Amino acid sequence: MSSPIHTLSLSARASLLASAAALALLPAAAFANDSDTAQVNEASETIIVTATRTRLPNFDYPGMASVIDLDWLESERPSDLNDLLRDTPGLEVAGGPRRTGQTLSLRGFGRENIALLVDGARQNFSSAHDGVMFIDPGLLGRVETVRGAASSLYGSGASGGVIAFETANADTFLQAGETRGARASIGYRSGNEETRGSAAVFGRNDAVSGLVALSARSSGDIALGSGNDLPADDEVISLLANGEWRVSPGLTLSGGILSFRNEAREPNNGQGAQEVTSGNPLMEKDVSADTYRVGLRFAPEAQSLIGLEMTLYRTEGGVDERDPLTGRFITRDLTTNGIRAENRSEFLLGTLPAALTFGGEWYEDEQTGTDSDVPSGLRGGVPNGTTTFYGAYVQGETEFSAGGLGRVILLPGVRWDRFESDSDIGGANEDEAVSARFGATWAPVEPVRLFASWSEAFRAPSLNELYLDGTHFSLPHPILGAPNFITNDFIPNPALRPESSETFEIGAGYTHTGLFTPADRLEVKGAWFRTRADDLINLAVDFALDPTCFAPPFFAPCSAGTSFSSNVADAELTGFEIAALYQNGPLTLSGSVYEVDGEDRTTGAPLGSLQPVQGYVRGSWSFDRADIGARLSFAGDFDNTSAGNERDGFAVLDVFGSWQPFEDRRVRINAGVENVFDENYERVFAGVSEAGRTFRIDLSWTGGW
Repeated sequence: MSSPIHTLSLSARASLLASAAALALLPAAAFANDSDTAQVNEASETIIVTATRTRLPNFDYPGMASVIDLDWLESERPSDLNDLLRDTPGLEVAGGPRRTGQTLSLRGFGRENIALLVDGARQNFSSAHDGVMFIDPGLLGRVETVRGAASSLYGSGASGGVIAFETANADTFLQAGETRGARASIGYRSGNEETRGSAAVFGRNDAVSGLVALSARSSGDIALGSGNDLPADDEVISLLANGEWRVSPGLTLSGGILSFRNEAREPNNGQGAQEVTSGNPLMEKDVSADTYRVGLRFAPEAQSLIGLEMTLYRTEGGVDERDPLTGRFITRDLTTNGIRAENRSEFLLGTLPAALTFGGEWYEDEQTGTDSDVPSGLRGGVPNGTTTFYGAYVQGETEFSAGGLGRVILLPGVRWDRFESDSDIGGANEDEAVSARFGATWAPVEPVRLFASWSEAFRAPSLNELYLDGTHFSLPHPILGAPNFITNDFIPNPALRPESSETFEIGAGYTHTGLFTPADRLEVKGAWFRTRADDLINLAVDFALDPTCFAPPFFAPCSAGTSFSSNVADAELTGFEIAALYQNGPLTLSGSVYEVDGEDRTTGAPLGSLQPVQGYVRGSWSFDRADIGARLSFAGDFDNTSAGNERDGFAVLDVFGSWQPFEDRRVRINAGVENVFDENYERVFAGVSEAGRTFRIDLSWTGGW
């Protein structure tokens, strides 16, 4: 079967043409680092430190990266992962609008191929229906995203890229000369009747700094654009505590705790449009995510060869569910313990400035699952087991002048990894891999950047993929009907091979000041990529009714087939991203457009978490103490016939504004209307309409002394 066909409905085509015109005439896409704008930074002088392990400005980095900074977070006031990440090109939040069902895909790769970090600690919790990442965006200070293979730095699970979340600390809110402060905010959203509140206190002196923050949210059913309500009762409370101790001018110790709790009442499978049925009962869920970390930085000012950073962490993620009618109790828990240490040395290589980052990492995942209705007590599909990873890596960085040919930046890197997985369900699985990367940026003239990169990546099969067991899904008997059910059962495959991929990416960037007026500024950056993957891990569902289902006694051994993980020999993903921004005094225009396509190169069938041509255009106008703006998101039609994932294109308008009524700017009011025209639209792999027209308002106060 050929790869997915992408067509545009009339409304989506019109919005796409309008957006393309805006990108062509006033190219825009989130790069600004100006405190008066709120953008997902794509270019400019923003430095992506955590995710790239470099000191390169984003515009010079040989790849595509984004930063969500505090200004954007303050303006948008995101409520969940979709609100937080929706303006990042190539990144999709699928699974529907329920918090507990949201999952991620990046450049066609699913959750298992995205490295997620919170303050340097890996977040490895992953499931088919229980969500993948639990965090309150109100406690964040910054989010960095690097798209494209990052295994040369992060090892297994970074084939699609890396998302690094950084929580707020005292320096996030304190201005120069301030030593202590407080912050409080409240908000409301009509689409799910969400009320929220948060409070924080923070302070610093020459030796120590610290912050403690508490956030709470309460929400109900989600009013969809289709006119239906999606059951989704949530009671969320989150705690953050961060601190640093500057022991000496070169030595800093740090520590932090981030805790998330969500008491939800919804169907067992929280994804898509799932309703309460006999096979998907209403459950009382207790969702938890805890991250504990301690860190060390040692960088004596007189010794640029030493720039040591260490992070020791423990993350715990879990979903406990109880059926209020039957009393059935099921759990899924994953604990990750890890340590990462690296050193960055800056020196002269002859006359050339150079940097070398080298380090090592160890972490271990331990998963347990229980089910009170099973005699063994073990939960099907959640195998008990452990996976241990070891890795060592090195990355170089240099820049030199090519005379009249301009300036060249080189970024080579390589990492070695080994992993070992084991479970009582099946045999051990172990292997090792080497992942290399080479990136280069050429600036023939200062406003222009041309870049290319080649990278290898790999992913170890997860515990869930290796040791699947139990029931995948059930359905009524084809002859006897309900309440007689037959099942499709998981089959373990401990012989799975790790995925390996090779990505080639080329791109360009352009910046210009004084395009229409002496002070206006334009930046645009884009890339095209192609990934070839071997042994891609895919869940195969062999849905087949046994012939015995149709003859007496009807159960001998009537089943609905099996599901198992398998390796796809040869797969390919391709796509492009364009992101740009135009600023002219109080006017800011930004936007992006991207697409992801993919196929099984043997059969031609569509493969991967694919996306049609889509993007957004955002415009805002700043006054002395106020901002107003609008955002148009759009997508073309999507037709993935192999999986039955057809979806119409859409164009959705949001409007927003903010006001700081007092001269000291300590009080801020944000308001907006999302999905202004109450459109009924659906994202790819969501399985349900998105929220309808939603009004939001937020009031915040921040004080420092």
